[in-house]
Amino acid sequence: MTGPTLPAWRQSWAALAVSTASRVVLGALALLIAVSVLPALVGWQSSVVMSGSMSPVFSVGDVAVVRPVAVSALEPGQVLLVDDPDVPGQLRLHRLVAVEDGGLQLKGDANPAADGSLVDPATVHGVVTIGLPLVGEPAVWLAQGRVLPLAGTALGLAVLLALALVHRRPDDEPPAGDPAAGRAPAVRSPRALVRTLRRGTVLSAVVLVSVTLPGAAAGFSDTAPTPALTFPVADWWNCPDVAGSTGARAARYYRLQESRGTTATNTGTAGTAANGTYSSTGVSYGVNGPNCGAGENDAVRLDGSSGAIWTTQAVTNPQTFSVQLWFSTTTTRGGKLIGFGNGGDGSLSGSYDRHVYMTNTGQLVFGVYSTSIYTVSTPRAYNDGNWHLVSATYSAGTGLRLYVDGALISSGAAPAAENITGYWRIGYDNLNTWPSAPSSNYFSGALSQVGIYATVLTATQVSQAWAITR
Repeated sequence: MTGPTLPAWRQSWAALAVSTASRVVLGALALLIAVSVLPALVGWQSSVVMSGSMSPVFSVGDVAVVRPVAVSALEPGQVLLVDDPDVPGQLRLHRLVAVEDGGLQLKGDANPAADGSLVDPATVHGVVTIGLPLVGEPAVWLAQGRVLPLAGTALGLAVLLALALVHRRPDDEPPAGDPAAGRAPAVRSPRALVRTLRRGTVLSAVVLVSVTLPGAAAGFSDTAPTPALTFPVADWWNCPDVAGSTGARAARYYRLQESRGTTATNTGTAGTAANGTYSSTGVSYGVNGPNCGAGENDAVRLDGSSGAIWTTQAVTNPQTFSVQLWFSTTTTRGGKLIGFGNGGDGSLSGSYDRHVYMTNTGQLVFGVYSTSIYTVSTPRAYNDGNWHLVSATYSAGTGLRLYVDGALISSGAAPAAENITGYWRIGYDNLNTWPSAPSSNYFSGALSQVGIYATVLTATQVSQAWAITR
């Protein structure tokens, strides 16, 4: 009794070409995964790059393979994996630019300035030896909770496996035995056995790729230009409101994705009662914003003279809060990014504090008022035309903390803030008598993804918000 006849198309040259190409792709993927994972057996380390701070040498989703190195062998120009000096428990992947008495000076290739903190040589994990492009992309998607790309990758691997097995030859299948006669199936020929082993190798490669990528990535060290990501389970489209993954959703969250009208929709827990209002002039909609995912890449631009966004839901004496937003500007007239005041709709406040503003020279200032003014500020300017994420947190217990692009830049003590009932203002409000007050109360630049929290965001939550767009 003979076995079933193979379809002619499965024995064709076209089927052979498709299967061969699919096997080459699967083999290359398996090789890349093996190169990124196996070095751990000899004490090396692999790190998924989670930001663009080392672009163009390393892009988001690349894997950097790091070998241990003696402190005496460190030289400027090497790309090092180190313990992040600003965020305990996190790692940083940057280039060594100088060895100083107080430690190592590192810098991201894509960053305009060197890192603010020196690195203790004892915290160096090693020097980057191999870079593997895009192998860690699934780790980035997993960190961002992006189900669709992960599902698409799994589907693509399944399709490649199916295509790899399309081509068959008649002698790939042994003649069927005759159960009625009690005969056992014929023994496979050596050639058929070789083909069976080859398919087993392909299947193993697929299993290695599909299982190792997400599993090994959880063991990798996420690397960012500032504090690193720790794989939150977050609404990846809710950028940067990732604090929701730890139960600290924003009460007021303004994505600023509107294309017209005067309503800035609140998607935070306070609901539509906390919607904001755009001024009727000075606002441009739909300008390019930070990379926050499908349908979330827009921003609004304020003109620096009348453009503003205000809320009408009164808030009484907020003593614990965090504010967070993305901005891009080249202004030399400064302006208020966000703040709290008692002014009416669109008018300047008589009592005002709990604000972040930009000076004429581009530095950021965050402060509260409590019989005296208490502020912290950034040493460098941010009116460089790039997108930046500013995060400011306050409580009487934790004091003032000012973060930029995920990193804690400045902090200081401050007592309870002034007891006023007021409203949150975005892009404008009074700054009279405040230190380094800018020429304009109105901010000239683009804004996107504004979050106002009734909690103090942790350093990890701030770094998640920054890294989710890298």
